[in-house]
Amino acid sequence: MLRSAQLQYLLKESFAGFHRRKLTTGVTILIMGSSLLVLAVLTLATLNLALALERARTGIDIRVFLQEGLTQTARADLQPRLVSIPGVSGVTYISPEMALHEFSGTLGQDADLLEMLDGNPLPPSYHLQLTVEARNLDTVRAIRDEVAGWAEVEEIVFHQDWIDALERWTFRFQLASMIVGLIVFVAAVFVISNTVKLTMAASARVIQIQKLVGATNAFIRTPFLAEGALQGFLAGSLAMGLLAVAGVLLEGRLGGVVFFAPGQIAGFIGFCVLLGLIGSWSAMRKYLTLRSDL
Repeated sequence: MLRSAQLQYLLKESFAGFHRRKLTTGVTILIMGSSLLVLAVLTLATLNLALALERARTGIDIRVFLQEGLTQTARADLQPRLVSIPGVSGVTYISPEMALHEFSGTLGQDADLLEMLDGNPLPPSYHLQLTVEARNLDTVRAIRDEVAGWAEVEEIVFHQDWIDALERWTFRFQLASMIVGLIVFVAAVFVISNTVKLTMAASARVIQIQKLVGATNAFIRTPFLAEGALQGFLAGSLAMGLLAVAGVLLEGRLGGVVFFAPGQIAGFIGFCVLLGLIGSWSAMRKYLTLRSDL
């Protein structure tokens, strides 16, 4: 157990390095902050692209066209059967008149062409809304295969090409985010480790003297770990602050962009503290013989 005097010394040394090495500490925090800012921007871009993909997925649905001459009772009996299918969250009946009105809206200025028709050629249909988990090609195909065998169903339509493209881009986006995130993470740890090594090199003589007088590795290591954690905290706060300022300045030009929530900001800064600890720990291996019991 550490005595009160030892604890006071460790706390004092944890913050004294900032005062003794103002320039080195400032440069370290700036370098770390710049590296972490890149990581924060990537994370924010990942968050917003994921939300954009999720919004795009809401457009995935299925249209079930019914046989001509189907009685009203048969159509009504069909609706609960469709709702009971796993993955279907809601069902909306589209009458031929509603379908014609919808088609007229899609034609825009060319809607006058519909007046040339003798009647309404559009069949009745059911619009199937899907759950979030069901908005993928495999589930959509499974629903289509199940409904296609029903006698009341004439045709089933869904945007297969669009779903294929969305799933391909989702996979590519997730893969690219993981690769780039890993590269930035390794680069951040490398930068932090090397900047902390500069601080350790300046204190190498002090460390040697402490080991000669019997100081344990844990006793020597604690101030540097605390300093690295504090540097990570300040660098993470700097990165978040710069990103917040940029978000305010570009708010009018980047409509709809979602910024980090308070909990996410706290989590990112906590992650930066962890990076500072990892960088400090790896830098000290050059000067300390680490033992498992310390």
